[in-house]
Formats: sequence, structure tokens, C-alpha cells
Amino acid sequence: MTRRGLRFGLLGTPVLYDGERAGEQGDAPVLTVTGPKLRTLLAVLLLDAGRVVSVEALKEALWGATPPLSALPSLHNHVARLRRLLDEPDRLVTVPTGYVLRVDEGELDVQVFDAHTAAARAAYVEGDWERVRFACQGALALWRGSPLAGLPQEVGGYALVRRLEEARLLLLEWRHDAELALGGDHLADLLPELAALAAEHPLREAYHRQLMLALHRTGRQVEALVVHRDLRARLADELGVEPGRGVREAHVEVLRGSVARPRRPDRSDRSDPSDRSDRSDAPGDGEGIGRVRPAQLPPSPAYFTGRTEVRAGMRQVLAGASGTSGGAAVVVLSGTAGVGKSALALHAAHTLAERFSSGQLYVALQGSVPGTAPLTAAQALTVLLRDLGVSPCDIPEHPEAASALLRSLLAPTRTLLVLDDAASAAQVRPLLPAGGGCAVIVTSRSPLTALDGVARFPLGPLTGEESAELLRAASGRDGLSAGHPLVALTGRLPLALRVAAARLAARAALTPDVLAAQLEAAGSRLSHLEYDDLSVRRSLAVTHDALAASERRVDRDAALALCHLGAQDLPSCTAPVLARLAGIDETRAEAALDRLVDVALLEETAYGHYVPYELVRDFARERAAGAAAPGAESDDGARDGNGDGQV
Repeated sequence: MTRRGLRFGLLGTPVLYDGERAGEQGDAPVLTVTGPKLRTLLAVLLLDAGRVVSVEALKEALWGATPPLSALPSLHNHVARLRRLLDEPDRLVTVPTGYVLRVDEGELDVQVFDAHTAAARAAYVEGDWERVRFACQGALALWRGSPLAGLPQEVGGYALVRRLEEARLLLLEWRHDAELALGGDHLADLLPELAALAAEHPLREAYHRQLMLALHRTGRQVEALVVHRDLRARLADELGVEPGRGVREAHVEVLRGSVARPRRPDRSDRSDPSDRSDRSDAPGDGEGIGRVRPAQLPPSPAYFTGRTEVRAGMRQVLAGASGTSGGAAVVVLSGTAGVGKSALALHAAHTLAERFSSGQLYVALQGSVPGTAPLTAAQALTVLLRDLGVSPCDIPEHPEAASALLRSLLAPTRTLLVLDDAASAAQVRPLLPAGGGCAVIVTSRSPLTALDGVARFPLGPLTGEESAELLRAASGRDGLSAGHPLVALTGRLPLALRVAAARLAARAALTPDVLAAQLEAAGSRLSHLEYDDLSVRRSLAVTHDALAASERRVDRDAALALCHLGAQDLPSCTAPVLARLAGIDETRAEAALDRLVDVALLEETAYGHYVPYELVRDFARERAAGAAAPGAESDDGARDGNGDGQV
């Protein structure tokens, strides 16, 4: 079928262009897309142009997580309106699960923008400044404002927006470099734009370098020196670093009163974030990370005990980091709250530190910190790159580019990373180095089974003798044996053992027998297993509360399933038992129990047989006693549209 020449725009508020009546997209008449719902529909379909977008995804984008009952017929009406606007029968196609918007090559402004950007990048590398200027102007002419402007958050596309905005900043850098290299009488025309960019991005050295050169080459040397002075002071005050090589060279040109001959950019000149791995002017980074040898490991735990077999297995995996080909050696330590994952990770890391001559990096990912959201992968990448000496203004804003830069920096090194308290595999995956000489220790309550090629070591409670040894060492009380009641009453959980030991160490008059009697007599042992910043209850509550507040039904099911276990004080459970208690089907009950296993509140001792850890059972009883009747959130069944009961 013959196309009428439609073109689509996402570089700003989503629009339609009638390309049949104009040769250039920017000059084409705009077809009015009236109403926010219609614009949202168009944007969601364009974000997945050529692919099926499900009805459920469209309903969520248009009405959020709780669409009204009229959502489906209303969606059909919006689709019909968009079809009339497109006026091409084969453009917007209905498929069994949703809709497909067909977009040909070059019809979407993002595609054209990316093509111009690729051409500008290639020309920049070659030093062909005329081509750089032409390609940059072509890309920047398409920009109508922030991509996807005016759309609700449910539309998504955050990563695309960040990528496009970073690409625009790079294009501006490249275009100004081209203008400075080509020279001419119009350099003064660049000054207002460069001044505005330097003010908007006070730590982005490229714009300040260009502003200095433009001022100098238009006879305003004193102002150029002021720009350098202010930038240097700002970098020193806020970041503790000196300007990079580009700014230093521009400063020399201004001081000498000369104009440097434009040269073909080498790798260290490139503004493309993916090409900055060998930047020679990064603070402390003379050769890769040769001058930055991080030693960030927190102190090794003072009273580390046990885990002999696991330590041997970890050493075998991590000591195998070869420094040649292949990916990094990765170990995942998983287990319930307070089982000693972080202590083992740090103990092993200190033991192996000498094998990693390039240093050790440590990041607390905050997967289970009370009142704190886990770090995003982008935030963790920023932390690691700064620790490796990359200037903050040189850290790519797009997470994929930042991840590539991290891999490039670590590839030639022998570095040990400890990623403590991970929330998910998605949080960890972008942080993993590719160099065979590196090694990674990850701790998480989940086994992170979505990570490929890693060695997993699930941790359980200590043995009786190991527990007694930890109690003796941390409390200073001799004579505590594996048979002492304190060992069983703490569930042999290292965190609980440390709390008990801290209470004994703080009060000389408190004997182990008296403390054991207090734990046994209390309505909940958890009240006596808190001391200073150590708390078994708080550690368990982080995981439970995150499940209860989740938007995912399976997570909320899991939180309420734990309350059912506590209400009945069940020492173990199966899916059929939970299904009968909650009035739901067995599939849904099994999913809830599996989720509790995944976050280490239960363990599956045999297939389909679920057992809570000893202190988790106490916690479940507390939550059941303090909660409303389990299953009170019955509106979820209606919200999910399935008529099932609620766990």
C-alpha cells in the first residue's frame, strides 16, 4: 500500500507530521494529536514501533496501575481515533494480544537523530570538521525540547530520554569544537550559547574550554582567564580535582596569546562517554587506573567464626581469577537476615586482598537498609567510577555507557569488588567487570539466580559449636558450650549471637543463664535480641515491609502468607495448606511461598515443603498478632480482575 508520507516526532511533545506536503520533517505541517490520552497512546506505540504492545501495557500507560472498569472500551475508542488520524489502514494493526504501529526507516525523528549522531561521531574521530558541523546541525535541528515531554511517568522511556539528552550535549560539544577548528568571523555568535551552557553545566569542562577559546579568539583574553579561574576554583571546592588536559591546553593558549593549530582528535579528546576509558587527564588516572589503587574494604569482622567449607570454596573460585581471558570470577553469598553474609564477604576479601594488586572496591548497595531505598545500578556505577578517578562531569549519564566505561577501566586490572547487600540481579549485572583478572563477592538475601556464570554459596545458621565459639569470643565469657540454652534460643544466627554477646559484655552482672531465661520467658525473643544498632527484628522487618509495600501481587501475597504462618504458628507449610488457610488456589499459594524462599524468610527443605527459620517464626507470630485479619486486602482480587481470594 502506498504511504502518505507520515513522520513521527518524540523529540519533544509527541507529534505527527504530514511529510507528503513537505520535503523536510522540521517544515512539515503538524497533524494535531488532541488530548493527553491520544498523545500517550501514540508515544507508547512509537517507543515499541514495529513490535507488539499489549493491551495491558497500554491500559497501564493510560490509566496507571489501577485502570477503571471502562478502560478497555475507552482504549478501543482511542485506538480508533488514532487510526483515523493516521489515515492508513495498515499503519496500526490489531493482533491477538495488542497492537503494532508500523514505522518505516527514517519516519521517526529519533531514528534520524541517531543517524546524524553516528555520522557526527565518525567525522569527529576523523577530524573532518565540515562534516562534523553538518551532521551536528542536522541532528540538533530535530530537537523540539525534552523527549516525551508532557507524558505521564507510566509511559516509561526514561533510559531513552537520558540517552537522547546526553547525545544532544555531546552534539553541542562536537559542533562547537568544529566551529572553533574552522574559525571565521562568526565565533562571536557562539559566545551567548556557550556562556549559557557553561552556566547550566558548571562541572562540564568541555563547555568552559570552548567558552575560553571563543573569548580568547575574539579578543577577550581577560574574560577567558576569568572563566578558567572560576572553573578551577569550583572543581577544587566541590570535587577536589584540577581541570583536565583540554582545559589546561586552552589555558596555555590564552596565556600565550596564540591560537593553537586544530589537530585531529585522538582517543583522549573524544567526548563520547564510551571512548573515555583511557582519558589521560582523569584525576589520579595516569594509565587507566594505574595511580588509583583503591583499598576500600571495611575492617574484617573481629570475631569471625566458622564457615570453613564455604571459605574454602570461595577461595577456590576467587583465587582462580587469571588475569587473562574470560570474565571475572563472581561469588554470591545468600541467606536470611543476620546470617553473616557481609561478615563472611569481608573476612574472605581481606584474606584474598594481596592477590588483587590493583586494589579492592566496596559498595554498599543498600538492598535491605531500614528506611532507605536500594541504590540504583546507575547510582552504584557513579560511585565506582568516581572511586576509580573518573571526574564526575565525565561520567556518562546513560547507564549502559557508564557500565561500558567501568568494564574498560577494570579490564586490564586485578581488582576485587565487594558488592554488599544487593537487592536484585538487575542491580548487580551492570557492575560486573569483564576482565579475567578481577573478582567479585556479592551478598544478598536472594540467591540472584538470574545472574549467569556465578558460584553460589547459600548460608544457613552456624553449627552449635561455632555458635558457642562466637558467643565466647564476643562476650568474653568462658565456659559457654554448644549445649548452652543461649545457642538454641538465638537460632544459631550470627546477628542474634552478636546481640546476646553484646548484652553480656555490657553487663558483668548479667549471666548467660539469666539471659537465656529472659529469652525463654519473653513473649517474643526478638525484644531481647536488640542492642544499640543491632536488631534482629529490624533486620527481618526490612524484607517483610518491602514485600508488603510492593506493587507486585506475588510480593504482597508473600507478606500476608508470612502472617498466616505466624497466626497458626506453623513450624512448616505446603502450598495446599496455605491455599486452604487463605482461600486461594494452590498455584498462587506456591508462588507466595517461593517468594518467601527467594528473600530468605523461609527455606525449602524438600520440594514443596517450606520451613521458617527459628527467629523468622517469632517474627511471623509478632506480625500476625499486630496485624488486621490476614486477607483484609480483599480489593486486590478485584483490582487484578481475577476473582481470586487474597492471601
